[in-house]
Amino acid sequence: MHTDIRPLFSHDAMTYQALRLRGLQESPTAFSASFAEERDRTLADITPRVTPAADGSKCVFGAFRTDTLVGMVTILRPQAAKVRHCAQLAGMYVDPGFRRRGIGRALLGAVIDHARAMGDVRQLRLGVNADNTGARQLYEAVGFSCFGIEPDALHVDGRFYGEAHYVLRLDRRT
Repeated sequence: MHTDIRPLFSHDAMTYQALRLRGLQESPTAFSASFAEERDRTLADITPRVTPAADGSKCVFGAFRTDTLVGMVTILRPQAAKVRHCAQLAGMYVDPGFRRRGIGRALLGAVIDHARAMGDVRQLRLGVNADNTGARQLYEAVGFSCFGIEPDALHVDGRFYGEAHYVLRLDRRT
């Protein structure tokens, strides 16, 4: 079955939020936000999150099977001149029923292509729970390198988790 990867828009806000809430419940240690913090957000709160910036500096990519959103990832590029060469990936999630089918890799491919199309983004960064070996293997498989682990970065249900920090260099010299 084919997966379509495309940017999300304002009309995708409720679908996005439904998948996000499912992710926050299913994988609470994968996100800095919690289900309790996110569950009461209104459409007015969610719509700006999924509406792409005109300059491409913010875009949520979704993976669709038929008409069902099954995965997502966000790319965020800062506006400050000194750090505009770096973009951040956030909120990566694939529904468990659709994992290990190339969807995560396809989402990453879309955001990497998007970053390259911006022209002057030299690197992508991301953080992932250090215990999430599946996600870490995926990031490494597409070329990200771990450059450190922050201890006790996340506190969930009385337990602390480290965050592995990754970078993917996009400049032509590497």
